[in-house]
Amino acid sequence: MTKHDTFVKLKPGSPYEPIMDLFPFGMIPMRDPFPLERVTTSDGEQIPLWIVDLDRLKSSQAVAISQLIASVRNADPLEVTQEAMAQGGFAMKHEWIDSMLCGPEGFQRQKELADFFETAPQPPSARAYREFYNSQHDRWIEGNEQPPPINSIEDVDPRLRTPELEQHFRMSKIESAIAQGNYSVMDVLTGRAFTDALNIIDPENEYSLVGYDDEFDDDEFDDDEIYE
Repeated sequence: MTKHDTFVKLKPGSPYEPIMDLFPFGMIPMRDPFPLERVTTSDGEQIPLWIVDLDRLKSSQAVAISQLIASVRNADPLEVTQEAMAQGGFAMKHEWIDSMLCGPEGFQRQKELADFFETAPQPPSARAYREFYNSQHDRWIEGNEQPPPINSIEDVDPRLRTPELEQHFRMSKIESAIAQGNYSVMDVLTGRAFTDALNIIDPENEYSLVGYDDEFDDDEFDDDEIYE
C-alpha cells in the first residue's frame, strides 16, 4: 500500500475544533488529495467525502475523532471506530476543508483527476466516475503505485502550479544552496549567503551586496538640501 502524503487544514468553526490541538500545525492526514468518496442522501443529493487516513493517525488522535463523531451521532465510539476501519478511515464532509498540503503522490493523483475531468463526458457519468474511482482505489489505496519524484516546479503539472508553490520551490533551492555553502552566522546575517545562493539558482542575473557607502554617496547630497 502506498504511504499517502496529503494533509488538510480545516475551516474555523468546524466540528473538529475541540480536538485540533492533538494535530501538529492543525494538519490532519488524509487518504486522498480530493474527496474521492460519495454518499447519497435520502433526497438523492450526493455529498463528497474526504477520508481521514487511519494508518497515519496516532492512537490518541483516532480515539478523539471516534469520541467526537460518536457524541454527535449519539453512538458508541467503538462502533464508530469499527465503521471507520471497515471503510478505510473516518469520513469528513468537503465543506470543512480549508486548505491542503501534499507530496508527490498527492500531485500525481490530482493530475489524474484533472485528466479525468478533461477526458470524461461532461458532466461525468456514473460509469465514468466509477471507473476512475476503481482505478484510484486499486492503484493508490489497495495497490503500491509509486508517484514520480518532484524536485522542482517543472515536475509539477502546469494545471496545479500556483504562485505560492513556485515561491516554495524557489525558497527551497535557496535554503539548499545556503546549506551546502557552509556559511558562518555572520555570512547569513550580512546577506552574503543569500546573495551567493541567488547567483547559483538564477545564473542569468548577477546579485551582489550593496554597502552603505555604495548606496549613499556623500557627494550626491547638499547640506542645504538635507536641512531645508
